[in-house]
Amino acid sequence: MSWKKKSLDRLFNPKAVAVIGASDKREKLGSLALLALNTFEGQVYPVNPRLREIDGQACFSSVRDIEDRIDLALVAVGTQHVLTAVKDCAQVGVGGVVIFSAGFKELGGIGVEHQERVRTLADDAHIAVIGPNCLGAGNIEINLNATFFPHPMPMKAGGTALVSQSGGVTGLMLYRAADSGLGVSKFASVGNRVNIDFNDLIKYLGDDPGTSTICLFVEGTEKAREMVDETALTSHKKPVIFYKVGKTPASREAALSHTGSLAGNSRIYSAAMRQAGAIETNSVAEMIDTAKVISTCSKKPAGKGVAVLTHTLGVALIVAQTLEENGILLRPPSEDAAVLIQQTLDLPIKPPVRNPVDLLAKGWSEPEVFAKAFEIVIREEQYDAVAIVFSPNFQEGIGGGMPADDIVRIAGSVAKPVVAVLSAPYGRKPRESELLERNGIPVFYSPQRAGQALANFLNHSWQTFEE
Repeated sequence: MSWKKKSLDRLFNPKAVAVIGASDKREKLGSLALLALNTFEGQVYPVNPRLREIDGQACFSSVRDIEDRIDLALVAVGTQHVLTAVKDCAQVGVGGVVIFSAGFKELGGIGVEHQERVRTLADDAHIAVIGPNCLGAGNIEINLNATFFPHPMPMKAGGTALVSQSGGVTGLMLYRAADSGLGVSKFASVGNRVNIDFNDLIKYLGDDPGTSTICLFVEGTEKAREMVDETALTSHKKPVIFYKVGKTPASREAALSHTGSLAGNSRIYSAAMRQAGAIETNSVAEMIDTAKVISTCSKKPAGKGVAVLTHTLGVALIVAQTLEENGILLRPPSEDAAVLIQQTLDLPIKPPVRNPVDLLAKGWSEPEVFAKAFEIVIREEQYDAVAIVFSPNFQEGIGGGMPADDIVRIAGSVAKPVVAVLSAPYGRKPRESELLERNGIPVFYSPQRAGQALANFLNHSWQTFEE
């Protein structure tokens, strides 16, 4: 791995990037790749022997003509020209290569042979290759978007790395991360996997100081054992979250023609990866949600006991049911805690206090009631985490609403994770959400997604990840 690590370091942290196959035709991949690099903070060199310049920028006939040291080359040429492009990169010591071009292993036959020639050449030159037949890679921290797809929205830098075989799913993962406010460190669409497969990126990202969580979208790999072994070595220090497709006959066949991937037996994949300490999810959204909880919550739970606190019981029941369906324990509060909560409510009758703890309308109209109940519940020894379910107040000039400042203060005094479910439209973020997330409390607008993500965290983190 030593040469692969050095090559991947240059690929993900380049100072100079060459675009081989750069174009002045906007519909071409070489033109889109240049556009995607608009925000990159380093040097960009277009390469095309038929052009002298592109948009006023000098264009080089070959990567061999560039005097600068090229850390990363993006190859956007026809399949028949890829081998020559990689030879040129090897000759001048390019650090890493991304090959967008299709027409290799996914076609079978001659495509497999062509890809093998590229692999041999790249291995001999110690060049890590992302692709071919891929979207590319990137490093959000340095605004590197080494793809042919400019980001349609600003990306937030953070600690979660995203790795996918599919270019389309890479984009989907990035979109869902942006939607949820999840910070991304690096991303890669590995495509046909010439010489960089899942195991290589798990090892690299496991040692990457900028990455704290790894998300994988897996179609299939011929190096399943190596992937599982690297996951086992990594998951005790960084969570590895994966979503596997190719579980049905149609998807297995499609995976082979998509990226030349042998999907394998999904049950064996799942069992092996879970045994290696990975967290399995059932959708891209669940994978990103789980990463959000892990990355936002600075405190790890000691067990699997959860209290759900709310003023709107129906929504809280969805959270509670989702948690229990995933093996999470929702014990009722202690008798002393129940009495204290009843006293806090100060109602003419004494409603039973169960879990979820329902504070009725008073928990909304009198924020101090919700805050006091939250402090009572979170200090109960039987609870390792707390989920709060609240309907934010969007009406100005009237009472009621979430006591966000008190929740942040109280949660900060206890070594337990807290997740917030705010019953609000996706298109209108409540004003409390930024304060909560800035202080380590992830916010969700779907009770089911919140419950699933919290359950994934509780079921794995307390027994797997090191401090």
